[in-house]
Amino acid sequence: MSKMTRFTSLCKEITENILDSLDLVELSSLATMTSTLHTNIDEYIQRCRRIIFARFISNIQEFVGLLQGTGAVVSGSCALNLVQARQGAVAINDLDIYTTLQNFKDFVQFFTETEHYTVIRNINHPPPGPYNSSGMAKLFRLQNNGRNVDIIVTNLSSAISPIFQFHSTIVMNFISAEAVFCAYPGWTLDMAGLVHPRMYKQNATNFATVKGLAKYMQRGFTVYLEITELAVHESRCVKMYYCPQITRSTNDKGKLAWVAGHKETATGALGSANYIDTKAVIWSLGGDQCYNERVSGSPSFVFAT
Repeated sequence: MSKMTRFTSLCKEITENILDSLDLVELSSLATMTSTLHTNIDEYIQRCRRIIFARFISNIQEFVGLLQGTGAVVSGSCALNLVQARQGAVAINDLDIYTTLQNFKDFVQFFTETEHYTVIRNINHPPPGPYNSSGMAKLFRLQNNGRNVDIIVTNLSSAISPIFQFHSTIVMNFISAEAVFCAYPGWTLDMAGLVHPRMYKQNATNFATVKGLAKYMQRGFTVYLEITELAVHESRCVKMYYCPQITRSTNDKGKLAWVAGHKETATGALGSANYIDTKAVIWSLGGDQCYNERVSGSPSFVFAT
């Protein structure tokens, strides 16, 4: 009897215990062993997602349908929790939904009429400009029996785009209708992250961003300002996915993505399958930190194709 056969023959409680100790990279690697393991791990990840959503939502299937129909995503502590191993994962606070100006009313209606939440805050932000480049157009905070849902509305073309403007790489993760995504898995799953250079290069630092960084430091993450403290950074740096100067994509091989229900395993990628989105988001952290002086000092950017 092979080791994999012995693993799949373990009782449900023991198997669940083992899976709870593995993060998304480890689960993805284990899933490549056999098709049975791939199916079991896919079911496990989807079950974990349902457990997270069930903390805030009764009609999960309808909510996932909304995500799929609008291209909206869930980010924040929910996404980070799903990327990490369940044993020791960060605590979940709120459900943070990112959507566009074209679709936000669908989510407000769903939570107020179907899930019986109450809107307690409705904030309008100015569009991006020289002194406000966040891409945030509106913010709705809703409550129901102590549960908080934030609907963050962007005036960018993709709901995913603002995630790559966040204060650090720690929170550049999301859950879509089809996938669980992590932009910087090597750092994130090692409880580390790089402060986004736009925080200090493009006047994006304020009390809220400092408070956000402090929150993740309190959760055990180490946040770095210098890329050299996180990774080897030398003359070939711009060819590495973790160089702040490289142009990244939600479809590149530097990310971690698990695609729900996908039958094929990836070759050379971290997730169960290459995450191919026809509306890929392109970004670069930019900043001054690079061995290569030709690219050092470039601005950060994000746009959707």
